[in-house]
Amino acid sequence: MPRYVLAVDVGGTFTDVICFDEETSEATVAKSPSTPPDFIDGMINGIAALNIQPVDIKLIKIGTTIATNTIIMRTGARTALVTTAGFTDVLHAARAARPTLYDSDWDPAPTLVSRSDTHTVRQRTTYEGEVIEDLDEEGLHNIAAKLREQSTEAIAINFLHSYINGEHERRARDILGAEMPGAYISISSDILPEIREFERTSTTVVNAYLGPVLDRYLSALSQRLQNFGYNGPMLITHSGGGVMSVEAAREIPARICQSGPAAGVMAGANLGQVTNRPNVINLDVGGTSADVSLARDGRPLIRSEWNINFNITINFPSVDVATIGAGGGSIARVDAGGVLKVGPESAGARPGPACYRQGGEAPTVTDANLVLGRLGADTKLAGRVALGLDLAQAAIDQIAEPLNCSRDEAAAGILSIMRANMAGAIRLMTVRRGHDPREFALAAFGGAGPLHALELAKELGIPEVVIPYVPGLGSALGVLSVDVRHDFVQSIFATDTRFEVSEINDAFDDLSTKAQARLAEEGVPEDRVELHRQLDVRYYGQVSGGLTLDAGQDKLKEEDIRAIFDSFHEKHTEEYGYTLPADLAELELVNARVSAEGAQSAPAAPVFAGAKNGEAMPSSTRQVYFEPAGWIETAVYQRDTLPAGSHIAGPAVIEQLDSTTLVIPGSSVEVDPRRNLICRVG
Repeated sequence: MPRYVLAVDVGGTFTDVICFDEETSEATVAKSPSTPPDFIDGMINGIAALNIQPVDIKLIKIGTTIATNTIIMRTGARTALVTTAGFTDVLHAARAARPTLYDSDWDPAPTLVSRSDTHTVRQRTTYEGEVIEDLDEEGLHNIAAKLREQSTEAIAINFLHSYINGEHERRARDILGAEMPGAYISISSDILPEIREFERTSTTVVNAYLGPVLDRYLSALSQRLQNFGYNGPMLITHSGGGVMSVEAAREIPARICQSGPAAGVMAGANLGQVTNRPNVINLDVGGTSADVSLARDGRPLIRSEWNINFNITINFPSVDVATIGAGGGSIARVDAGGVLKVGPESAGARPGPACYRQGGEAPTVTDANLVLGRLGADTKLAGRVALGLDLAQAAIDQIAEPLNCSRDEAAAGILSIMRANMAGAIRLMTVRRGHDPREFALAAFGGAGPLHALELAKELGIPEVVIPYVPGLGSALGVLSVDVRHDFVQSIFATDTRFEVSEINDAFDDLSTKAQARLAEEGVPEDRVELHRQLDVRYYGQVSGGLTLDAGQDKLKEEDIRAIFDSFHEKHTEEYGYTLPADLAELELVNARVSAEGAQSAPAAPVFAGAKNGEAMPSSTRQVYFEPAGWIETAVYQRDTLPAGSHIAGPAVIEQLDSTTLVIPGSSVEVDPRRNLICRVG
């Protein structure tokens, strides 16, 4: 009987695998070098390193960056856009915005579909769904002939107001599909039946652009796993913090963009739940960047859209993450004005920090940590990379000399500025959105997150830091814990003075039926399906900046709708600091949303085997620099030897294969039954 559930996170450098045993409820981990360009060998090697039989594997969940990388590197299918006559430039004009208003040298990145691959056909539907001009089918046949000549692989179809009536799009798909049977075709009324022309066009184009690439990847992956001996199901993580079947991923490949950060966010939310800390700030610090996100009342914050590049928008629900250039490889420098700056430039994995002995000379955050004893000179990152203290010292001297300060002061200054950058990102996600960080715990992930978390928490007044047993495998933890989730949307037109309750209820009924049918297709039993209903509300005529509000689970009454409008003013004040009076601005309902989730098939935070009782015993001591005290003789512990229930008083250093935790003076650590570190900040 199969007993293992595997979670695989495919990163650019390493592939992480967590194996959950359903019989013992314990988990083991494996790490394997990633193998670009398809990364499949690295995945198979990571699974093989677990030393389990393929026939004993029940389910494999996979987080992959293939969709995001395909867009960034522009290696997707040659795609054509077919749209309404007169709307050739919807995709190219985008929002007519600029990331930097006064930068006259800025040029937008090229769109995924060139203007020469954009074709128009006569047809017209009103915003109420009335057809006022029939579809020019002869024109579509002519377009098909051009597409065959251009060897087009994928087609995106987006007609004006098709979110309310997709009849013409469906007919166009049938005609082009018959003319080009091998082409991958996406229509906006299926992919995103939602108002806002550019966003709907962009999302449909992304979906078509990725379709052939992802189809080939999933086919190759399925074949390799079959050759390995595994013939069971696969689930792919997506940006909304869930997973979906391979079949669904082939149908909506745009959803799996940003699956890695989404999984990391879910890991933090789940970690908060199992440690009875429902309000969690997630901090995931790697070599190049730091991701900051928020979970409130046990649920991560979700936004309705996100951008891979400027003006490449995907309008699917996505976990809300702020990313800044602050990681272990962030480069420190003194600018022309004599000011010390850190990041966003990074040394990356190659050549990496100076202490990696790979030819890098620029001073980095990792070099500063090594100079200050927070990383040991005998430390091997990921068990492989030996660090060179002499090279780190030489690199930090490049900062100390122009600042006319000691090496220790220069290294401490680098870390202080990095923490300030991360604190700014946390304030952006909390204070600026009406949340008090002092009411949250800080969950630290990534190779560098636990090294900075307690000092950062102290600066922000955060009382506790929670660190999972494998912080460097945060995304894999998230992949393990999430289950099937799909999101459905339907545009509606109503205001706070003109709305029909029956129309809103009908929209929710239609969406709920679709949601239950989709989860049934993916094998989720009816009694494990949870539906969450929401409404998008904004000021009448507002282009962006609306709010998504909970709509409850029951049939709505008029007083329920009015209560939702009232809650908009409260939430808007909390989010933006103001609200407009009713006699000045009318409110409108824009979209009804239903998210469907399956009950979890694995625990939110698995148990890792280890000693259950006893005292924590240090493996050594070393001098570590803390501000303002200076150098302090500090106990060093090995994470895998810490028994559940043991306590450690700071200052201390806790080392493990994938990360290092720094416990500052005055703080304390308790190891909980799941071997998480519960740190109380002093």
